[in-house]
Amino acid sequence: MTNPHRNIFALAAGLALALPGLANGAEANWPNWRGANENGSTASGSYIANFDNEKNVKWKAALPAKGCSTPIVWKDQIIITSPSDGEDTVMAFDWNGKKLWQTEVGDERAGKHRNGSGSNPSAITDGKLLFAYFKSGNLAGFTLEGKLLWKTNLQDRFARDTLYWDIGT
Repeated sequence: MTNPHRNIFALAAGLALALPGLANGAEANWPNWRGANENGSTASGSYIANFDNEKNVKWKAALPAKGCSTPIVWKDQIIITSPSDGEDTVMAFDWNGKKLWQTEVGDERAGKHRNGSGSNPSAITDGKLLFAYFKSGNLAGFTLEGKLLWKTNLQDRFARDTLYWDIGT
């Protein structure tokens, strides 16, 4: 059984690190796992160094299951991946924690590690479209409003992966 507090903490922890600087305009967008510079750095801003499940958290949102991807940010949206009722899912929140949209992509393939999921990879955006890949092989493109534009399953098209380890970003 999934621990809902762990799911909430995972999102809150990622946001506790990202929100202070981004909300103050330090970097307008964080379009992928490693940010706009693709190296985990930001040009400016002040960021909290200490946080826990309560301290320095602006808001929390319950996730449907273990979502282990790094949140990405584009304008007014914080976007994550997570399994939901056996489906690979992409969802977006606003700066106050309100869920803006949630889109299911296809059947989930669970992760092997007890703390992971098939939704470990982070989404990515070019500012026009949003893309997400999952352990199941599902690869999808969306509008920034969450409308599914296309999807394919790379494992169905080519071959099921034989990776011993889970995938990541």
